[in-house]
Amino acid sequence: MIEGDKGTHYRKEYKGVKLDPARICKIYDIRNMVQASIVKKTLCAGCRGHKDLLSDIDDVICGAQRWKEMVIEDMEIENEN
Repeated sequence: MIEGDKGTHYRKEYKGVKLDPARICKIYDIRNMVQASIVKKTLCAGCRGHKDLLSDIDDVICGAQRWKEMVIEDMEIENEN
């Protein structure tokens, strides 16, 4: 573990494998940063310390709405070409 590590609340161990949102995103081949942020906030909702569960849920919803907007924007750009 990294000394002074402030991200310990993101890490869990399962059957000897260190799991965290970054590893899970890698396993699922999630490359979109907005989607990865949603995964991270969802996995650790209510236990990140500085925000409560409802605030984390609001952040997930906000991120998902922006992700949807980005997908629509990209589709519109593709249709213009």
